[in-house]
Amino acid sequence: MDLKQVEQLLSKYWEGETSLSEEKQLQQFFSYGEVPAHLLVYRDLFVAQEIILNPDLGLDFDREVLDKLDTSENSTRWNFVRIAAIGLILIVTAIGFFKLNNTTNTQPIAQEDTYQNPEEALAETKKAFAMMAVAFNKGQQPVMNIVKLDKTNQKVAKAFGRTSQLPILNE
Repeated sequence: MDLKQVEQLLSKYWEGETSLSEEKQLQQFFSYGEVPAHLLVYRDLFVAQEIILNPDLGLDFDREVLDKLDTSENSTRWNFVRIAAIGLILIVTAIGFFKLNNTTNTQPIAQEDTYQNPEEALAETKKAFAMMAVAFNKGQQPVMNIVKLDKTNQKVAKAFGRTSQLPILNE
């Protein structure tokens, strides 16, 4: 097909006056022929039309479809195996949990008073609270050092014109 005829067919195509056979000629020209540079913009359009109107499944289409079906059957089997394994793990875990938690102590814990005299019990309780207060005060001493450090940091920052504080001390 010569260039003048192609340009005439294109003109008719854009006006919507081509027949199916003329459109087929344009598709063949752009698909198989050597296309001049000024007509390359139309090539993709006509190649796409030919592909859409004449779909070719290929020689190995059936094989690909069968492979996909086999793969889906295998994945279904593996999904069943995975679900069964998860269920088994849950059952074994539940049985183990209930076995460990259902152990009953056959000997009850003896509940008895350790002090006969209430004043003696009160004195022992005060002694335990005093020990706890000493331990609490020991733990509070490093915190007080941090507070002093923060105050010093604020004074230094104020002296140098900065207002930021250490981020950990702001909290």
